[in-house]
Amino acid sequence: MKKIKLKDLISYTDSLLKVGDFKDHSPIGLQVEGSTSVEKIVTGVSASLELFNHAKEENANLVLVHHGMLWDSDSRVIYGSVKERLSLLLKNNISLAGYHLPLDAHPVYGNNAQIIKKLNLIKREPFGTYEGKSIGFIGYTRVKEDINVFIKKLKRIIDKDIFTLKFGNNTINKVAVCSGGAPELVKEAIKKKAEVFLTGEATEWVYHLCKEEKIHYIAAGHHATERFGIQTLGNHLQKKFKIKVKFIDLPNPIK
Repeated sequence: MKKIKLKDLISYTDSLLKVGDFKDHSPIGLQVEGSTSVEKIVTGVSASLELFNHAKEENANLVLVHHGMLWDSDSRVIYGSVKERLSLLLKNNISLAGYHLPLDAHPVYGNNAQIIKKLNLIKREPFGTYEGKSIGFIGYTRVKEDINVFIKKLKRIIDKDIFTLKFGNNTINKVAVCSGGAPELVKEAIKKKAEVFLTGEATEWVYHLCKEEKIHYIAAGHHATERFGIQTLGNHLQKKFKIKVKFIDLPNPIK
């Protein structure tokens, strides 16, 4: 396997995901600089001490995640768990890069594009306006599909433990998809006459709204719906640069 310069890898990934098009709540791309060269990458959904320890054990030079370690809402004082995370990275010369909204929205490597692909949905349309950008998609089943059959497929492809509000028709065709925590986008799904809204999380007020609007609401898990993008991106980088990439799945039971 080969090595690649960290700056070249980050530059390529930034360009691939068009990070300049997004306004996010976390630094996009490189968050912590470690080794100047990369021979092995560990990928995961969210930055955590556990994931960083796996990277150390794997002798990885870079941790690549969807949810990074630094957020606008966090204190700028480095203490507690952030101190522990940062200390482990710096002591072991491991870099950290995070791609949040760009990895939700990408038409090929993104979470939502991958969900659409895995569910075999067609006629993809933009959906899920957030900070002025569409980060999700609407797709259509190839033929009208029984909602229970569709849910069984979701359990097989995404996660066996999903939350459903079945308030729509027994047969469905138009599905709005936005991974992660996006319950507010059910309103856009209703406006665009989707029959199913698929996301990661639910919240209290969606129950009565969906019941009144007669739409199916499916929360398949924040973590579960956002595993696909980082894996697909990692696989691409492995093929592109001939470097080692290993995805570490650290399941999160919180839906």
